[in-house]
Formats: sequence, C-alpha cells, structure tokens
Amino acid sequence: MKKILVSSLMAVILMSACKNESTTTEIEKTSSLSDSTAAVNEINKTDSLWDDQSAQNSVKGWLSFYSDDAIVLPPGENICKDKASREAVIQAYFSTPGAKMRFHPTKTEVSKSGDLGYSTGVYQFSFKDPTGKDAHENGKFNEIWKKQSDGNWKCIVDIWNADHAAK
Repeated sequence: MKKILVSSLMAVILMSACKNESTTTEIEKTSSLSDSTAAVNEINKTDSLWDDQSAQNSVKGWLSFYSDDAIVLPPGENICKDKASREAVIQAYFSTPGAKMRFHPTKTEVSKSGDLGYSTGVYQFSFKDPTGKDAHENGKFNEIWKKQSDGNWKCIVDIWNADHAAK
C-alpha cells in the first residue's frame, strides 16, 4: 500500500513538472511574439514620424532618423556613407521645385533577437520638371532598422528606387 501511495505521489509530481514546463514554454513563446509585435509597432511608428518630416520637407528632420553610420543608396546617386553625403542628397531632393515626398511601409519584420528589423514599402515623389510642369515618381524602398542603446530605432541602410514610368 505504501509503495502504491509513493508511486502515485511521484506520478503526480512528474506530471505537474511536465505541465509547468510546457506552460513556461508557451509563456516564453507568447512573450517573444508580443516583444516582436511591439518592436514592429515601434518601427512603424518611427517610420510614420519620418514620413511626417518628409511632408514638411525637413532635411534636418529627415536626417535625424539615420544612425551616425547609416548607408544610403539613393537612385541615380553614389552611395552615401557619411553625414555630409547623406545631407547633400536629401537637401537636393527637398530643394527640387515643388518637392513633396511621402512614403508608406507595407511590411515590417523584426529579428528574433529584437535588435534588427526592416521595412519595405512604396513612396511617391512629386516635383516640378525643368519646364515647370508637375511630375510624379512612384517607387519602392527598403530600410534596415537597428535598435540603439537608448532604445530608439534608427535606419542603418536606406535604399529606394523608382518604378518604370507609365507608358
């Protein structure tokens, strides 16, 4: 009888331990998923604030979303690997007569480690052509984001290019 009681008690303890382990795993998965969702939301919020700076043609505001070592790959231009070259390219865009740039991410993902992510999406750039006529460019972009030591997200690689012109 004593042997049956001890065996039953051991079985209950073992089943409880297994049940707690699987619950912990489920909690860890849920926590990881919610962390990832929170990071995606943070990147999308930051991207939205960046788009607001575009709407204002703010060179300084636009540049504030890049990390100090960001690489920018604008269409038809050289690779920008330093602050001065990034500023020159963005200044040229926003000083174009009639310049209006807007962009919208369509997909954002974050690494399992939670410190890297990317956004990809579409943009519209309106401006006046050399003859003064309204011109429009539609295109796509890809940004790579890195979480900084202060918890903010900064773009570390930015590339965009135009779609084919309508025929």
